[in-house]
Amino acid sequence: MQERIDGLSEDQMKFAIMATYREQPSFLFRVLEAVNQEFTASETTPEPDPEPTPTPSVGIPTWCRCSNCREMPSEVEKRCCNQIPQNCHSTLHDFHNVVLDPLVLEVAIRYRNDMIAQPPDQDYNRSHRHTAYRQYVLWIHGYLGAGNRQVIPSCCVWAIRNRFPDPSGQYVGFIGGRFG
Repeated sequence: MQERIDGLSEDQMKFAIMATYREQPSFLFRVLEAVNQEFTASETTPEPDPEPTPTPSVGIPTWCRCSNCREMPSEVEKRCCNQIPQNCHSTLHDFHNVVLDPLVLEVAIRYRNDMIAQPPDQDYNRSHRHTAYRQYVLWIHGYLGAGNRQVIPSCCVWAIRNRFPDPSGQYVGFIGGRFG
């Protein structure tokens, strides 16, 4: 496999990476995470920084790597996308297109309501927030099936909540399904 990869041109590698991303975004994010960790580990002799190293920002939890997470109420919700700040899921253009765009969410709401014969939720922000959560899971993990749930990283949860806030600031949080 290494020989095949070494034989690829830069354009072929870019094509393969984008094809992988389109097929399964979560796989590519795991690859990027591994590359980030390998790059960090391979820096054996760090050169002096021209600027002082910034101290961790106030309010960023210790478990956060992307610098965009906030503290969460339960242990299971204390999850980061584990990307470097430039690759944080919540700051990606695709995240904004797929997860936060009101028109995309409106279509997803209509489709879901039609499929399960459910009347529309009259609370605009709540319905868009819940649909955005589903869109994120579908974008990153694909279709999971009934009762199979995934925890959404805090950075993405808060990006969604900031875009579609609850007026009282009260959120339910993650509720596990049949499989966890």
